Amino acid sequence: MKYALYFIIGGTVVSLTTYLGSLGKSWLAAFVTTFPALTGLTFILMYLNAGVEPTVPYARNLLYFVIPWLAYVGFYLLTIDRFGFGLALTGAIALFVAVAALSKLVV
Repeated sequence: MKYALYFIIGGTVVSLTTYLGSLGKSWLAAFVTTFPALTGLTFILMYLNAGVEPTVPYARNLLYFVIPWLAYVGFYLLTIDRFGFGLALTGAIALFVAVAALSKLVV
């Protein structure tokens, strides 16, 4: 039951972001997507299920994805006009995975 609730919460964020984006409210859509509601909720749920201990490594590991996320968004912005939506998004996701994997190997 609790996993169904997690799914509904995540789906609500995606739906709200898509709705706001389709109205041309890109700043609000980006705000909803990056608002720390999901990570905050994850902190709370991890704490309720297992205590404080697992929340610290989770928070630390979130920091490892800042640079891959910046590479992902930056690549998309730089290539969308040149390559089109599909290739830009595919390349951006591939770059995210590659940079995340490299950061895991380095650290």
